[in-house]
Amino acid sequence: MKLKRLTCFALSAVCLAGAFGMTVGCGKEDEPDPGKTEELMTYNEYNLKTYLTPFWEGGVVYNETLWFAGSQSAPLLYKPDEVISVMSYDMKTTYEEDVDYIVEENGLIIPADGKIPFLPHSELYRKSAYNPMVAAAYRNKDGNPEGFLYADEGQTISKQQVVVTYKHSDTMQWNTPRVETAKFPKTMAKLENGEDIKVLFYGDSITVGANSSEYIGIAPHAESYANMVKSYMKARFPKANIEFKNNAVGGTDSNWGIDRETGIAGIDNIVPDEKGQHFQKRVLDVNPDLLFIAYGMNDQAYDAVQCKANIKKMIETVRAQNPNVEIMLVSGMIANPETFFDNKDYEAYQTAFIELSEEFQNVGIATVYNSVKSVYTKKRFVDCTANNINHPNDFMMRVYAQTVLYSLFGADYIKHI
Repeated sequence: MKLKRLTCFALSAVCLAGAFGMTVGCGKEDEPDPGKTEELMTYNEYNLKTYLTPFWEGGVVYNETLWFAGSQSAPLLYKPDEVISVMSYDMKTTYEEDVDYIVEENGLIIPADGKIPFLPHSELYRKSAYNPMVAAAYRNKDGNPEGFLYADEGQTISKQQVVVTYKHSDTMQWNTPRVETAKFPKTMAKLENGEDIKVLFYGDSITVGANSSEYIGIAPHAESYANMVKSYMKARFPKANIEFKNNAVGGTDSNWGIDRETGIAGIDNIVPDEKGQHFQKRVLDVNPDLLFIAYGMNDQAYDAVQCKANIKKMIETVRAQNPNVEIMLVSGMIANPETFFDNKDYEAYQTAFIELSEEFQNVGIATVYNSVKSVYTKKRFVDCTANNINHPNDFMMRVYAQTVLYSLFGADYIKHI
């Protein structure tokens, strides 16, 4: 179904006034087009409330990412009723409907002569690795080595992606997060009473922030999920003295996190001068009141049973020092299923975290895996990643942040900022 072009695009970027929460219209800024008037949230720059508004609520999706990699068509979460804007990932370029993209039933397609970047199938999948790509080995449908997949840890992929803002009346089934607020009474009391509180994040590269636009240094400089959680808490509880620390380290797994040798040099030798003291220096010495633990993505060499044992030891060790610490476990996203990074049962890892949350008092679970699985019923991995292996782009960072905040503060969290 081809939708009517927004004539704003034919004029100029000034028609994006609605991006700043103003009425969206065409023509003069003070004379919006009748029939197209609607109050919209900010969408042409990073805005905390816009990015934290749950994807499973409302009739507008803001800045959903697409990457035309291997295909000139890409699906959206919802069937669009009206496309408001298609911009480059950095939001500096606005694309024109029927020229740069065409709206289809469930997404967009791009013509060969349009301005939106397109990565041909022959470049996405190659028989040999090549620089400057950090090419990842990929496997075929039988699980056998096939060649190399286009991948990168820098800005390369994000600069090829676009962000789409659109209205929809379509619905989809979401496995919404668990509300775990009751497990955090001390945290809530400190925040609401304007007291001092130490908040600590501990995990791997995703919790560090890789590859959010903030992390890779390009517009719109959207925050990592941990920083979005931090900014939310500061906005909602301005009187509280909140001390935040992010002691996550890229490339680490739960063995590293609790000082167990893995036998994998690439993991064991990360921060070698801390060997045997990672948990002491990064968690115990901080002595947090609220601790987020987010491991699992790099736990490649062993199953969820070992990961659970490691996280359990973390809980027991920090609780031995501070019985009052409250803990949120964060399950993770799914790596690219075409790479050898995707070699485990992600649901089993989340189930292990759920079991720990039920075993210990004041330990909650943010079921990010469930949220990600819901996304992938409609979207492709390439639309949600910034390295095409295992790191989220800004869109998937938002899925993390929305799930964590829903779990910690309840289903109506967005109404409080």
